[in-house]
Amino acid sequence: MSIIPVAVEHAIALASLVEKNIEHLAAFLPAVSNLSSVEAANDHLCSALERASKGDIFEWHLFVEGALCGSIRLKDIDKEDQKAKIGYFIDRQYAGRGIVTSAVSTVLGFCFGPLNLNRIELRCAIGNAPSMRVAEKLGFMHEGTLRQEECLNGVFVDQHIYALLKHDFELYSHSSMSR
Repeated sequence: MSIIPVAVEHAIALASLVEKNIEHLAAFLPAVSNLSSVEAANDHLCSALERASKGDIFEWHLFVEGALCGSIRLKDIDKEDQKAKIGYFIDRQYAGRGIVTSAVSTVLGFCFGPLNLNRIELRCAIGNAPSMRVAEKLGFMHEGTLRQEECLNGVFVDQHIYALLKHDFELYSHSSMSR
């Protein structure tokens, strides 16, 4: 697996990935499901690159054997309070292989290293069991439930909020290496 910063050249592959997973993505990421055309994917990537140049977001694509299979985004970056939110998606055919867990762990190293952040939040809808497992595997602490936090497809849903602090990541990273 490789993690590569997004590029406009990925627009066709991104549109294809989204189109192939549109029903899966629409359940929890309706905005991403709108990227199923090359034009929409291209516009999204141009915007992501512009925002990355300002340090507002960072976005990476995940590749397995040369195929685009997912994406990770770091958003709501608050340099003053040293925190951000992380989100991701993966092609259904690659789910359950540890790809997201590994990629998020790598991005966390960037967050707590070069970006010098102290807190990363991961939010997911109540019914999103795979994201809950990713958070738990990486040592995120469940901090609570936000009631009707998000409107998904016209329905308000509760969200779990997880957080990982730099100190916790360092402890988790060291304990993982010693196993």
